[in-house]
Amino acid sequence: MSLTQSISNQDKITQIKNHYENFTVGSLVLGKHMRDAIRTLYAFARLGDDIADEGNKSKKNRQKEIQYLKNNLKKIESNQKVHDPYFKILKNICLKYNIKINILYRFINAFNEDINHKPYRQFSDLINYCDAAANPAGELILSLIKKDTEENIHKSNAICTALALINFAQGITEDFEKGRIYLPIDEMKKFGLKSRDIQQRNFTYHWVRYKKYWVDRNYQILKEGLGLGKKIKGRLGIEIKMIELAAIVLLKRMKKSNCNLFTCPPKIKTLDWICIFFKAIFI
Repeated sequence: MSLTQSISNQDKITQIKNHYENFTVGSLVLGKHMRDAIRTLYAFARLGDDIADEGNKSKKNRQKEIQYLKNNLKKIESNQKVHDPYFKILKNICLKYNIKINILYRFINAFNEDINHKPYRQFSDLINYCDAAANPAGELILSLIKKDTEENIHKSNAICTALALINFAQGITEDFEKGRIYLPIDEMKKFGLKSRDIQQRNFTYHWVRYKKYWVDRNYQILKEGLGLGKKIKGRLGIEIKMIELAAIVLLKRMKKSNCNLFTCPPKIKTLDWICIFFKAIFI
């Protein structure tokens, strides 16, 4: 099977779109055309994530497939003819909603970082990664609804970065098994953290101290984005408020002294989402 067939056949696109249905945005936001646009854009991020993270492909093959995605973005950007079925759809979405291709290029940078992962020396390096791996998702949604003002993008980026950092804390052990540690080197040294503790699931006093530091800083980042949901009207506004509330819930649970990130990281369950939904409606 050729590279084109392997990453863009209709079955793969359908699989990606079905995966998207796990995200409440897909079912709550606007009408069918907008929902399809969101799915198409999300499919690009999902496809790149799968190439970079899933399966047993060699680094060379992963890089080759990511380059294929990048080459098709270049065709869309220069308005060249696109042959790949998925990228034909993506091109139409980009033209219809005037999507800036450079937002999608940032995903490409994140995919390549994942393939060639190196430990982050400082927290600022991790923030730069979040700007490529997480923040474009919010910016794309704001672009679709023509609400991509400078203030809204700033708030969206704060929320997306905070969610990414929460995800890193939740997935420390899973990432370690993939050969990745997202915690900055200088902070691990400062707090006396050992990577072998992750492997042995030994959540020491040093890790408890660092968890509190991580959560407090994460909340300060999230706080810069809080209120975006109130600024966006309609169902999408409710959706964003739910995301804001869910992030707060996770951070509060993470900060509890009995929260062991190696064995029982906090999750949002169905009952939580029900409570969050009603709270979002009335705030």
